[in-house]
Amino acid sequence: MARLIVRNIGPIKDLKLDLKKVNVFMGPQGCGKSTLAKIISFCSWLEKDSDATLKAEAKGLVPLLTKYHRMEGYFREDSELAYIGDDVAFFYHFPEPLPLEWNSDEYNTSHFHEGEIIFHRVQRSVNPKVIYIPAERNFVSVVPNLQKYAEQDDSLQSFVNDWFAAKRAYTDQQPLKIEMLGIEYYYSSKTDSDIVVVDGQKLRLSQASSGFQSVVPLMALLSYLSSAIYEENKPFSPVENEKMREILSSVSNDDAGEMEQKLIDRIKGFLQGKVYSHTQFVVEEPEQNLFPNTQCDLMYHLLNCLNHGKAHRAVITTHSPYILYALNNCLLANIVKGDIPDGGELPAACAKVEIAPKDVAVWEIEDGRLKIYGEGKEDGTIQDKDGLIRQNYFNNVMKAVMRDFSNLLVFKE
Repeated sequence: MARLIVRNIGPIKDLKLDLKKVNVFMGPQGCGKSTLAKIISFCSWLEKDSDATLKAEAKGLVPLLTKYHRMEGYFREDSELAYIGDDVAFFYHFPEPLPLEWNSDEYNTSHFHEGEIIFHRVQRSVNPKVIYIPAERNFVSVVPNLQKYAEQDDSLQSFVNDWFAAKRAYTDQQPLKIEMLGIEYYYSSKTDSDIVVVDGQKLRLSQASSGFQSVVPLMALLSYLSSAIYEENKPFSPVENEKMREILSSVSNDDAGEMEQKLIDRIKGFLQGKVYSHTQFVVEEPEQNLFPNTQCDLMYHLLNCLNHGKAHRAVITTHSPYILYALNNCLLANIVKGDIPDGGELPAACAKVEIAPKDVAVWEIEDGRLKIYGEGKEDGTIQDKDGLIRQNYFNNVMKAVMRDFSNLLVFKE
């Protein structure tokens, strides 16, 4: 799907990744998981449409990335970055021969700002909706009047905008059912408040538990951006196209203000049939404030959303082994599903969320590089030849804790 090469950016020293449908980054605090997630999110946005490319060309990719994801100080003189995606390839201070052969009739080449080169297809094949869901997402549950805050062109403001779009899809008549927690969520337009229903009792989300405040925005965005948005954003019919052209022709570009012109440009994009091809989810720490069983259920739900008819993709950063346990179950379900005898069936939790190992990559980052377990692998993942997460990884996670427990146990009468 895409190749990413990152050198000397923030805590990352040297990494080469072949991105897949599901990409999981593990590692201690400050190792570079979020750095990679932000870079992938930004590069996916470049795939979005020609407007994204033009904006990047005007301002420069690295300055735009630095501002949008608040990465001031991450790029240095020796920083290098290469992204080779579906429709876009971007190189920053890349010293090696560009590992691509581009047909001049198929691709445009842009040189802009110092050390930056971008190739992009004349005819785009993908148009992703990109959503970066930060670890601090629960602030949208408790901070009042978010829509009144000054608009900033950064990832947090984009997240807030998507949250406001998503929550309006859930009403008291059609709430979002979060079965793993036994609750329902809806947005009340009358009181401009987020409501959760627990055991039949209604309470504001801002007054609910920290787990609810964290998981509700995540669940709402996952559900909305994997299915509902594709029901809303469909190409216009020929009749609608013609009517919209008439409306646009009646508006003089010379007389339009900045906001009006921006809306006109967006409508023109719709007229060209530019609807989203899939969603690129980037989720930081989905396990935040959740009980271990609920963490597993959340991972199952996330994979279910990814399998919702579109070629959705996900990048996940996590500290939780339970997220990996759940993912491993889904990988194993895919491996064994063809060997289940008549009358047998997959466990209910995994039945709808099994995923092929070829579509999953799990990496552990240590000291700015990929950590390799056992024999080296070209892809650098912590998965074995079958695609399952290596058993010795789970063993290593618990080894030190259990060793101390065993040493203490000898003193117990």
